[in-house]
Amino acid sequence: MSRRKILFVSPSLVGSGTERLVWLILQYLNRKKFEPLLAVFRDQFDYPVPEDIPVICFHKKGAHAIPELIWRLARVYEKERPDTVISFVEHTNLIAVFAKKVSHVKPRLLLTAYNHLSIDLKQALLGRVEGWLIPYFYPQADAVICLSRGVANDLEAEFRIPRQKIRVIYGAVDTEYVSHLTGEKVDHPFFTPKEIPVIVAIGRLVEPKGYPYLLRAFAKVMAEIPCRLIIIGEGRDRKSLEKLVQQVGIERQVEFLGFQKNPFKYLARSDIFVLSSLWEGFALVIMEAMACGVPVIATRCPSGPEEIITDGVNGLLVPVADETALAEAMLRLLNDKHLATRLAQAGRKRVEDFDAAKFAKEYEALF
Repeated sequence: MSRRKILFVSPSLVGSGTERLVWLILQYLNRKKFEPLLAVFRDQFDYPVPEDIPVICFHKKGAHAIPELIWRLARVYEKERPDTVISFVEHTNLIAVFAKKVSHVKPRLLLTAYNHLSIDLKQALLGRVEGWLIPYFYPQADAVICLSRGVANDLEAEFRIPRQKIRVIYGAVDTEYVSHLTGEKVDHPFFTPKEIPVIVAIGRLVEPKGYPYLLRAFAKVMAEIPCRLIIIGEGRDRKSLEKLVQQVGIERQVEFLGFQKNPFKYLARSDIFVLSSLWEGFALVIMEAMACGVPVIATRCPSGPEEIITDGVNGLLVPVADETALAEAMLRLLNDKHLATRLAQAGRKRVEDFDAAKFAKEYEALF
């Protein structure tokens, strides 16, 4: 029996949650049944592509490159003749649909929706255009894979995507890979020696992550208990967040580490992980924190956290944009080591439901 050729189309393989999931599927895809091929728009790789996977790079980015990307992707369809194309990220999805329309080859097409689009597209440069195109072009795909039920409900209600086209496949964590990386040495004064509790947050420094609420909440915590905060991630809001840190007087207790290829070594040595997001697609980082054995606090944002965490059982959930509730939750865990340990242990157990091999098999079923 011949293998089915699967063409993966992604902007790049940089450090976001979406690209990390692309990498996971590529790692676990059954090579006896499937022949994977990767096309990327930009030559940016934070994750190593398996050696047996051919990579086609277009070396293009920006809105002005869209017509050329459509044309070149259509040529890839014709040359490689994949059985199935799977695309990741909104603008890439639209390019993949356009490419199929102009190509002489018509492969099965799967799109992915990994963000809460009705909110997320309002922040994107071309978000209004994408939001207008999605109801017309997404239904032309064979299926749209959503990362959470919240994303699926949003896609159906706000963009009129037929429910029969939508599939929900939750994100996953490669626990062995995470465990391996937690063993790396950490050379940072907050941890060497670690005498004061450390709270960690991870995510791009942008509005959706709700960092101003976290920083003001942390200032409230600092007024009662000495602790430290590490924020891992980079983004356009860094300067304004650093200014806020100075304004609330916590500059000596807060460290911005920028993007880290291995955030897990910091997570595993921290006392609490906090997600202060205003909205998410799924919040894969929650499961990564759980896999590191860290108790988790997250907002009840749309969407994802409430589909992963049972409040008080395997983590704590707090209202969105509520710095007081966020501070109270952090103080609760810092003051109650028994609760923190219980939540961390239950979190490790919860991660077993999001096994990477099982995750890949769900995609294989669609392929």
